[in-house]
Amino acid sequence: MILIDAIYINSFGGNTILELFFKKILNPEINYHFLLDSRLKSNWVQNIKTNNYTLLDATHANRKNFYLKNINGFSSILCLANIPPPIHTSVNTSVFFHNSLLLNPLNHPISFKNRLINFLKLSYIKYYNQSDYNWVVQTPYIFKLFQENLKINSNQVFIYPIIEEEPVIPNAKKIANDFVYVSSVVSHKNHVRLIKAFIEASKKTVKDIKLHLTINKEELTKYVIPTNLKIQFHGTLSIEAVNELYNSCEFSIYPSLIESFGLPLIEAANHSCKVIASNLPYVHEIVKPSLTFDPYSVESISNAILNAIDTDVLPETRVLVENKLNNFIEFIISQDVQR
Repeated sequence: MILIDAIYINSFGGNTILELFFKKILNPEINYHFLLDSRLKSNWVQNIKTNNYTLLDATHANRKNFYLKNINGFSSILCLANIPPPIHTSVNTSVFFHNSLLLNPLNHPISFKNRLINFLKLSYIKYYNQSDYNWVVQTPYIFKLFQENLKINSNQVFIYPIIEEEPVIPNAKKIANDFVYVSSVVSHKNHVRLIKAFIEASKKTVKDIKLHLTINKEELTKYVIPTNLKIQFHGTLSIEAVNELYNSCEFSIYPSLIESFGLPLIEAANHSCKVIASNLPYVHEIVKPSLTFDPYSVESISNAILNAIDTDVLPETRVLVENKLNNFIEFIISQDVQR
């Protein structure tokens, strides 16, 4: 039986990946057991037989106790939340790593407190890692950073991008000069510079501009907004509601300073949005954007916004990666068979 350890996954990008896993793994031919975070809100859980999953409050002690009691019942382990098993084990183990903030953690553009927390998390990962564990990442860029930080043999690190299998090609009419940024409010997502840039851009044009954000208004400092700029704070949305935003918005803007993958870039492109994004490696590995900007410069972001609304024909955004979820599942099953 394969243990699929998804504890600590309960929201945002990790939740999206987990739901894609649910679609593939809930198969009577695969013998599995999910370890899930009690905070997880997913309709997919109701499709899992009760003896095929365990819900736990996400603490190290709870996770460790589960492993100590049940480890002999599993022939292989897949950890989906960056972190190896909390005990040393001889069971064939693979770890899916998708948090680049844990790599070189003291140098990221986030608060000192969060940098310190991420440093401790990386130390935890190094302590519980074993030389025979396999690791999975989503891009060559993260592969490189991962090896630099954890010094793992390249033969034990595999690249499997995970995205929605079939692109959505909507017929919905786009609303001109509407922008959407699908993101949580954490600091490296760069909302403050983004809003300042939209304010500056709006002062330099008579055109109406609208920015849709998937955060709550209370989460950001109040700004004086020009009359031709509308900012709509949607809060956390369902996947269906996010897709409706993609369908209606002409542009998707993505100023994040660091990402492990940047799934919203692909989702936006698949919904025919023109993607305007940070001129950073994580972007160029997964899409060819319509425009780029320096995410550390309000002026650069503002100029890109003006360029977007003033240019009649921008190049379409192209997705550069293919979904490898099936390959990932086959790899995990093969590891289980080998054991």
